[in-house]
Amino acid sequence: MATPGFGGKLLLVNLTNKQITALDTEKYEQFGGGHGMATALFWDYCVAPGDWDLQDAFHPKNMVALVTGPVSGTGVPWAARTSVSGLSPQCYPIQWFGHSNFGGMFGAFMKMAGWDGVAVIGRAESPVYINVVDDRVTIEDAKELWGLTTWECQEEIWKRSGIRYGKEWQGVEERYTLQRPAIVTIGPAGENMTRVASLVHGGGSGAGQGGFGGVFGSKNLKAIAFLGTKGIKIADPKVLLDVRDWYYQNWPAGAPPFAGQGVSSACIGCGQVRKCHNRDRIHGKDSDGCAEAGWFYLTPQDANGMDDATKFRINAKGTDIVQQLGINGMETCFMGPLTFKTDHNPDFPIQPEVPAYTALGWYMKRMYDMGVIGPGTKYDTAPLNFKKFATQEFMEIYGIALANRYGIGDLLAEGTARMADILGRKDDFNTLARLTNWGYVDHWSMPGVDWAYGNLMDSRDINSHDIDLANPAVGLMGFGGGGNSKWSCEEFVKIHAERTTRNNPYWFDFSWEGKQAHDTGVFSRHKAEFVAWRMHYWTYYKESVGFCDWGYTKLFDANHPKGYGYTPEAEPRWLNAITGRKHTFEDGLEMGRRAWNLKRAIFALQGRHRKMEKFNGYMYRPGASYCGFYNTKPIYDGKNWEWKDCKELYLTEEGVEKWKSYFYEIEGWDKDSGYPKRKTLEKLGLKYAADLLSKKLV
Repeated sequence: MATPGFGGKLLLVNLTNKQITALDTEKYEQFGGGHGMATALFWDYCVAPGDWDLQDAFHPKNMVALVTGPVSGTGVPWAARTSVSGLSPQCYPIQWFGHSNFGGMFGAFMKMAGWDGVAVIGRAESPVYINVVDDRVTIEDAKELWGLTTWECQEEIWKRSGIRYGKEWQGVEERYTLQRPAIVTIGPAGENMTRVASLVHGGGSGAGQGGFGGVFGSKNLKAIAFLGTKGIKIADPKVLLDVRDWYYQNWPAGAPPFAGQGVSSACIGCGQVRKCHNRDRIHGKDSDGCAEAGWFYLTPQDANGMDDATKFRINAKGTDIVQQLGINGMETCFMGPLTFKTDHNPDFPIQPEVPAYTALGWYMKRMYDMGVIGPGTKYDTAPLNFKKFATQEFMEIYGIALANRYGIGDLLAEGTARMADILGRKDDFNTLARLTNWGYVDHWSMPGVDWAYGNLMDSRDINSHDIDLANPAVGLMGFGGGGNSKWSCEEFVKIHAERTTRNNPYWFDFSWEGKQAHDTGVFSRHKAEFVAWRMHYWTYYKESVGFCDWGYTKLFDANHPKGYGYTPEAEPRWLNAITGRKHTFEDGLEMGRRAWNLKRAIFALQGRHRKMEKFNGYMYRPGASYCGFYNTKPIYDGKNWEWKDCKELYLTEEGVEKWKSYFYEIEGWDKDSGYPKRKTLEKLGLKYAADLLSKKLV
């Protein structure tokens, strides 16, 4: 019998031989759900067989797994995520095992059909989609769906389902529903195997990072649809309602920065007013209020005095385009929501203003302005007309060319990192384009430091918004905190330390200069301990269980009388009410550590080595933080705590190497290679991984 909160089955579909297999979820529950389960599935069906080299994300043997967690669809706020995992074609130069996730109704509907996830391997001979109605799984012809946008595809599958959404009760075998299938699909970008192709669910819920839309395309897989009528079993519904009352009494729902405007919508069961999706009143479709909708504004330099209304209209249309074509908005955007002055650092190579993201659209324009691409060069920019750059017409053609690999779009479809490489400009990784070591656009990782270290140890920008260590009087990411200065810096740090359950205030010291940086600051063992804690938390509670990144973890809340956030009490209380278990917060961290180490074993087999884990050059220059986005951080001078402006914060290669040694030791990895040690893996119940590593690695 399935554990409450879980559907009980995992769906494995081999598109090559059309084999459909139901796997028992119980075997994989030790990994929590989501990305943890997907990591274990990848090991069992891609790593363990040993019949390919784990390098090419577009190889038929690559698995793409969509797995949700036990909180999805249960009414728990901030909890409706579905994780996507597999080799990532967006990663550069090695296509590491990676992940993305999305919200909306898909995860809940999958569980209502009795499934915790679907994993797909192989390649169909012609376009297909997978259609699941409760226990019935079919592989359907998708030839007529190929070429449709993500919105058009969903509309067509809904028509084929015969379900009249919300009109009247519809019979589904022996049960009834008012719902239509929840669908995740690709657009032309995925069909053409672009490395920046996303998966799109509904109007705007998308798994953008990773290029998994291209993996769908490589498998001739257009979409996956779930319709469920079974419901989701809760161990103790009354206790769950009691936990909801406790939660809302202590932490009333509120909207963090980037909340959308217009009519609010949210992932099923969330109950928050985050407005993750906002109803675009111009185009009438849901658009993601953070991950897409703010990123197609033009820089002041490129907008050339354009009024705000026009910029908004172009941006809104740009958002619609990437959602319909299935393109990763974060990778392909023109500037992101903000630009920052860099004149505080005269040595910075981009003057005087840079966007929050030096992503593909922005980089493309710089290459054109510098004469690297364009008429008379090796890379003509047709069909793009840069004389019309700051127009809606240009935005539309840019998206269509990229998604279909037309003209210059074939180069753009490789993503920023590969485009720079093809142009012979890899040094731009260190200067003009701010890219992580793994080829992703850098996303405000500095001066957070722990975010940057997380990027380095994983395979992408971890995109982790959970722990904000800025002055509460200034507010989240410097956007204004209502002037709340009740807590001193020392009190603020003390609360954070207590809420982690480890009670180490030095975890939150961001000293980056002199002896203090090595004693308690960014190069210290304390910072390594914090990053390890954060990655274990992130792997289990967010990427596996399915708690939303914007809601969890929450160690501090300026509106709480004692400054307490709901972490660490909330997470196990929600989970235990749903599952009937008696797990502690620390139990969850250990489960996260298990999945994190199995993933590390996969990295090792792919060729990951300590020598590879280095930041690109911009991180080692004064002003690496470049924007002062988090304008203040806690700094300990050896005696006192104070808020300090960290816009000049940077790292040193020596300091990072010292930090890595601490981190590997804490994780139980070999300090010379970075490989997980046998005793570490065996302690985590991963002896099979240790055995394979001992055979494959010398």
